[in-house]
Amino acid sequence: MTVSQPALGANHVASSSEQMKQAVPGGLYLRLVLTTFFWGGTFIAGRFLAQSMPHFLAATLRFCFALLGLLLYALGTGQRLYWPDRRQWGVALALGASGIFAYNAGFFAGLAQVAASRAALLVAASPVITLCTVQWLNRAAWSARQISGVLLSFCGAVLVVSHGDLAGLLHGAVGQGELFIFGAVVAWVVYTLVMRYYARGFEALSMTFFAILCGTLLLAVPAGGELVATGWPALGWQAWLALAYMGLLGTSLAFVWYSQAVAVIGAARATQFTNLVPVFGVLLSVLLLGESLVWSSLGGGLLVVAGVMWVNRAARS
Repeated sequence: MTVSQPALGANHVASSSEQMKQAVPGGLYLRLVLTTFFWGGTFIAGRFLAQSMPHFLAATLRFCFALLGLLLYALGTGQRLYWPDRRQWGVALALGASGIFAYNAGFFAGLAQVAASRAALLVAASPVITLCTVQWLNRAAWSARQISGVLLSFCGAVLVVSHGDLAGLLHGAVGQGELFIFGAVVAWVVYTLVMRYYARGFEALSMTFFAILCGTLLLAVPAGGELVATGWPALGWQAWLALAYMGLLGTSLAFVWYSQAVAVIGAARATQFTNLVPVFGVLLSVLLLGESLVWSSLGGGLLVVAGVMWVNRAARS
């Protein structure tokens, strides 16, 4: 693997995109399903780590594994990591600060207090929040189907957050854990918007690597404070396995596979598969953590996913 400055022109990118879209390689959809499975599993691993070690240290070690995985992937496939120019460094820093630092700060803090299945259902609302933000930024008109889908997802999210107690929601019954998870969702929306509007011309593998590098350096600062305050925690093999899973499978491999799918079948079709993330998250939390599902979480999660699918159908139409 070498690190160099990219010299790809617009014609090359366009021709490569046309070639990739001509045919869907075998196994692409299977890899997409596995990607969402890996992402669903991060809620279980994250729940375990959030209760076992300091949060910023857990996030930092996760992305150290992720950086190692991306380097091994680049070496194994012969792909290059292109050194960013000044503008791309700004994009990588913005992506790292939002999708790596802020998201994981809220993710681990929330999972320390909220069940993994509940967190997975809350995160499922992020596509609708992203759509609302994009529509507002573009000053685009809303269709009746989009409005109904957004309202459906919103009602589902309110049901999950309130535990079915809507009256209690108005009197501050929402816990701190839910607020942390919602903060993580907002951070992911910012990450998505930065990638959508500012990352053009930034090669996908290089963008992912340097965004994670910037985010890991930001995470390392408070992680160092945690080590000074508490010392190095006693980590068993389960904790190291959870870190390796989140870094290598839930980040490195999943991000690469998802980026490849977007390049071949487009973002609209690839995004449909992310609706499986809360499904796998809930199933795995019940099977592996023994969590029980209350009617409000299950019903609210179904409303969120149904709303996202309805909105995406409207977008395709």
